[in-house]
Amino acid sequence: MPTTPAAGPLTDKPIPARAMPEIDLTDAASLPEGALKAFPTPDEGPEVLLVRHEGEIHAFAAHCPHYGAPLAKGQLVNGKIVCPWHHACFRVKDGSLCEPPALDDLPAFAVREADGRVLVLVPEKPAASTDDPNATPTAEVGGTPPADAPGAPADARTFVLVGGGAAGQYAAQTLRHEGFAGKIVLVSADEKAPYDRTKLSKPYLAGKAKAAALPLREPNFYEKHRIDFQLNTRATGFDLARQEVQLEGRPPLRYDQLLLAPGGAPNRLPKLPGHDLAGVLPLRTQADADAILAATKDAQQVVVIGSSFIGMEAASSLVGEGRVVTVVAQDKVPFARVLGPEIGAMFRALHEEKGVHFEAEAEVTALLGEAGRVTGVQLKTGRVLPADAVVLGVGVRPATEFLKEAFSLEKDGGLAVDTYLQAADNVYAAGDIARFPLGAPAVPTRIEHWRVAQQHGRTAARNMLGRQEAFTAAPYFWTQQYGKSLRYAGHAEKWDEIIYHGDVAKQDFLALYVLDGRIVAGASMNRDAAMIHFAERLEQGQLPAPADVHEGMDWALTSN
Repeated sequence: MPTTPAAGPLTDKPIPARAMPEIDLTDAASLPEGALKAFPTPDEGPEVLLVRHEGEIHAFAAHCPHYGAPLAKGQLVNGKIVCPWHHACFRVKDGSLCEPPALDDLPAFAVREADGRVLVLVPEKPAASTDDPNATPTAEVGGTPPADAPGAPADARTFVLVGGGAAGQYAAQTLRHEGFAGKIVLVSADEKAPYDRTKLSKPYLAGKAKAAALPLREPNFYEKHRIDFQLNTRATGFDLARQEVQLEGRPPLRYDQLLLAPGGAPNRLPKLPGHDLAGVLPLRTQADADAILAATKDAQQVVVIGSSFIGMEAASSLVGEGRVVTVVAQDKVPFARVLGPEIGAMFRALHEEKGVHFEAEAEVTALLGEAGRVTGVQLKTGRVLPADAVVLGVGVRPATEFLKEAFSLEKDGGLAVDTYLQAADNVYAAGDIARFPLGAPAVPTRIEHWRVAQQHGRTAARNMLGRQEAFTAAPYFWTQQYGKSLRYAGHAEKWDEIIYHGDVAKQDFLALYVLDGRIVAGASMNRDAAMIHFAERLEQGQLPAPADVHEGMDWALTSN
């Protein structure tokens, strides 16, 4: 994976004025080369992660500044510490961030070896000292954020970013980190500053994460970095010749460089009778999630239409507490087209074990209601499912309606870009809308993953600054249902075979997707170390031939 940092670099790490006394953590001989080990500190102080790399010992906060994962369970790969949960990466030499979904550097502590012992100085209140996976990534888990931007613009240029999601937010902070001193305008149709959309269908709907845990940044972050936020503002079109973005109800914005990252819009089934009844709800924004929570608070019967990842995550979050959840899907098992029928059957069994009902290989013909509110879901068979609320999990489409006059869009509504994510002169695209060349051979691909959107935002930002940096990151995503996490690296829209290591039914496996004699993607549960190394091999183009893989093999590259 690329090792160029994507957030503010650590300073020279001066030891804070108020620090704990130097702590004798361990015998230096007990820390072998390549080891990641966490150690407690006295008086219930924070854990410290020790790493020996190329003979030198480094000390860091022990938990990832994304969701607080224990980094001792991660891996040291090519000079990077890789988080076991979501594959955030940090340089081992200084803790600087090199891959999202974390937003900040990993706090580093002063460390030295003396008389065969490892001695560390830890601040009184270090950041990144919690392991709460529902905490706000930067506000509560903590990290070392980029330095504040200078107060006065030193560059006359204006960069406009359309979209306040993962790509737009990451692009904004990358521009400042890379030294851009001009004006940044972030235009978002959402009513709120960027938040962690991945939590909405998981802990937020389940009541395990509150609204305060959603924002990606503290409210004053954007002011400190001179990022002009225009919320509740919808882009309606733009003029390529005049380099202007047209906005609904506002004057046009002139740009020197433009990033298009509006994300996706949830499908609403507009041709379905009753689609506009109250209680028929999509899930894309925090406002959508709040509406679902309100509609299902006293509901006894909830129907989820669609077995997409959003649909199934919503089902897992809403089932129980007196609610019966029924999933209506066209496929026999969830995720069969993405993960294969075996993994899909495992997920269906997991959901059924938790009380979710399935109407598989079924078609909805109408939504029924009384007094303007949904009361039932009618199937093609004539059966009617009672419903106090209906959640739509039937996918999203690129939010590119406003681009139709300026570009020839793809059949799915995506916008074609080159390897630098450029769509036209001074115009870049990122995230859900971008159809970009993936892999070798380069295949035009559009991917709706949170981490890919962040990586797109970083690369596009650098190229807006003239870097000419090709996008080469390997796609990676995760889903969590009932506390069980599946991790997926690569991209396989089709495959010739799937090689399984482990037991899918027991949620302990590595699945390898083979196309044209090459492994192109992998999915895993309970194989975090193998998946970290698999993703690194995929990125480096060093995956073995299908005939050479076997259960129990060491996926690590020889040089770590």
